[in-house]
Amino acid sequence: MLSILKTITKNGRRAIYKSSVWLAIFQILAMLPLILIYQCITKMFTAYAEGAKLDFSFVLTFAVGTAIVLALYFAYRKMYKEKYLSASKENLSLRMGVADKLRRLPESFLSKHDLSDLTSTIMDDIGIIEGILANQLTEFIGGFIGIGVTVTALFLVNVKMTLALFSVVPVALIAMALCDPISGKTHQKNRNLKLSITDGIQEYLENIKVLKASGNIKKYQKGLEKKMKKLVPNLVLFEFLSGLSVSTAYNVLRMGIGVVAIVGARLLAVGEISAAVYIVFMLFSVWVYEPLSYTCEHLGAVIASKVASKRIKNIMDYPEQTGNAKVDVHGYDIEFKNVNFSYNKNDKPVLKDVSFTAKQGEYTALVGASGSGKSTICRLAARFWDYDSGEIMAGGQNIKNVIPEELFKLFSIVFQDVTLFNDTIYNNILIGNRNASREEVLEAAKMAQCMPFIEKLPNGIDTVLGENGHTLSGGERQRLSIARALLKNAPVVLLDESTASIDPETETKIQASIEKLTRGKTVLMIAHRLRSIVNCDRIIVLDQGCVVGNGTHDELMKTCEVYKKLYNLQNE
Repeated sequence: MLSILKTITKNGRRAIYKSSVWLAIFQILAMLPLILIYQCITKMFTAYAEGAKLDFSFVLTFAVGTAIVLALYFAYRKMYKEKYLSASKENLSLRMGVADKLRRLPESFLSKHDLSDLTSTIMDDIGIIEGILANQLTEFIGGFIGIGVTVTALFLVNVKMTLALFSVVPVALIAMALCDPISGKTHQKNRNLKLSITDGIQEYLENIKVLKASGNIKKYQKGLEKKMKKLVPNLVLFEFLSGLSVSTAYNVLRMGIGVVAIVGARLLAVGEISAAVYIVFMLFSVWVYEPLSYTCEHLGAVIASKVASKRIKNIMDYPEQTGNAKVDVHGYDIEFKNVNFSYNKNDKPVLKDVSFTAKQGEYTALVGASGSGKSTICRLAARFWDYDSGEIMAGGQNIKNVIPEELFKLFSIVFQDVTLFNDTIYNNILIGNRNASREEVLEAAKMAQCMPFIEKLPNGIDTVLGENGHTLSGGERQRLSIARALLKNAPVVLLDESTASIDPETETKIQASIEKLTRGKTVLMIAHRLRSIVNCDRIIVLDQGCVVGNGTHDELMKTCEVYKKLYNLQNE
């Protein structure tokens, strides 16, 4: 359980320690009434034995009892405030910390994790951690501090009775410790099954139109139902295995009351302890096991928190893309030097010994069959991924020496896959340049030929698009992406078939705007329609991840068979 402390922030740990101390103070104060009871019982037995009148000050006892109650109230109030408020603050800090960490991670990490998996970590796993922080962890630490103080005090009263009281604790702790080895793997398996179900539901909702159109919706639903049914027996198994350890530990602790009663009766019979001591130890045996009993009851949550903590730690410990915070460039040439890259270590290389230069003020086109590495080159240039070997230079500086956020300032990017936010069209375009004025946003929308469809919408440019712009066509979404790039007006422009989803008339108008955008800049573009790039300054031909051609259209038609074949096939 204490391993969770490594997951949370310093402020979170400090708050947990404070709340645990206040809980321990509360529990120590809760012993004071037992001391009063002990004194009262002692006086009663003494008066009875001596046949004297009971000397009992009701006013003093009431005053002391009132003071103890007030002290208990203030200690619990302070503990409650520290525990629950700090847990909610830590929840926010953890969520924002994980979200900020994801921002600094390479796309390679994000591509290896499903969206539902990462969402589950930010929402569910951190929610589990919050529950542990607000309840079990504080109770565990504070309880053991309180027990430690209690043990010390009871040893001063009677050593044998104290040993009897705590003789069952080691057995209970062993039973609790076995819970994780016995049921931990089952919980991890259940967590993976739940993620699989969540992935399936998300995929179902995203592709429900396709499933309806293809007539496969019932088949898909049966697949989801099968996954859900598979989860049920595993949940039952986890409850059984964890319950076995929990019930064993819980019942062993309860046996401690019996041990105290038997040992105490024997000591009382031989005259080693008084009746008052016997009664007080019986009262303590009911109270002192409470922190351990509480932990036993919530062992399942503790195991869940370990899995959640590990998943959060895997994100927080993942190496970030590092570099300098400032870009010191000389010009804006993009140069690839013997670059090799594969998406996974054991996979076949996607790029092999790629070398070329996209010069400032020139159009450099990337052509080749699907899967030849064109999009990968653009993503590596902007440092969405880090290459395996070689060098990629931007303005004479190795891009691995620049943090991605600073490097992105150099790039205006238009990819085929357009991401839009559930916000207004205006704010979706403004992402390109947060400092732009409204007039500049409207001008960018006009240059990207967005106004014809924007003016038809009920609130114009202030219309909310809905999730990922589902109300727009592919061409309209593409135009908004181009508007972002026009607004950003960065010195390096990456275009991945930027007008593929647009009709010919609109494409002609947009091309004119793109020419204005790219004038005097470094342009690296991917093209599938080779007729559109015959006038480019440089054409890089790729085949199975290798550069097989580098030159102008006329040069490549003479020297590169791959390019010549592609061009002739398209013309035919």
